[in-house]
Amino acid sequence: MYIYKVKVLSGYRVTIPKDVREKWGLKIGDEVEVIVEGSRLILRPTKLPSDPVLAMLGLARGEEVELRGVEKAIVEELKEKLKRSE
Repeated sequence: MYIYKVKVLSGYRVTIPKDVREKWGLKIGDEVEVIVEGSRLILRPTKLPSDPVLAMLGLARGEEVELRGVEKAIVEELKEKLKRSE
């Protein structure tokens, strides 16, 4: 897990750190979801590279694809399993 500190700027803007943008392939104009989970605020890209596992490992850039309902459910299930295993 990585933790970054960013400042809230005028207009309530924040800058996503460069290595995070590169790892997730974020570009200007891309959308992210803002999720509130208790005391946690989570930013999650709405598009992932075609192979998110390889892209997260930095092994492939892939092309961006939109997550659909089933894909989002699978990602959420995997996150829950990882959370329980910590």
